[in-house]
Amino acid sequence: MRIIAVMLLLSAGIAAEAMSYSFVCKASGRLGGPIRFEFYGDSTTRRKTDIKSFTVSMRTADDRWKAMWSILSGRGLTKPIEYGVTPPGFTTMIKPQKLIAGRVYRGSATDEHGGSSGVTFGFDKNGRMTFPDSFDQ
Repeated sequence: MRIIAVMLLLSAGIAAEAMSYSFVCKASGRLGGPIRFEFYGDSTTRRKTDIKSFTVSMRTADDRWKAMWSILSGRGLTKPIEYGVTPPGFTTMIKPQKLIAGRVYRGSATDEHGGSSGVTFGFDKNGRMTFPDSFDQ
């Protein structure tokens, strides 16, 4: 009986791992200019085009996340996603709100195969994009 239970647990773990994976999300830009998000599989040489959803959230004072912009149901992404610009084939779920310096943001994406990705970023007082090592910075 124990052997069967262990086999079932191992099978469930393998199945769960096979259904979810992560991919790379890279952010670039500055306040007052375009802010772009690109997605890659295992390497940074071939862009992913199968992005299903994308959301930018802001960390609030009570350590929660508030969605600042959200788009859904894309197909065949041909270029990086630019903050506030809904790509062809996507639907805006939450209209873009102004991003401000000194706050912590997170861009989160999912793809058509159950994968997910995210990047945490912010902006310094000069509008340059920063990548904090910790949410508390």
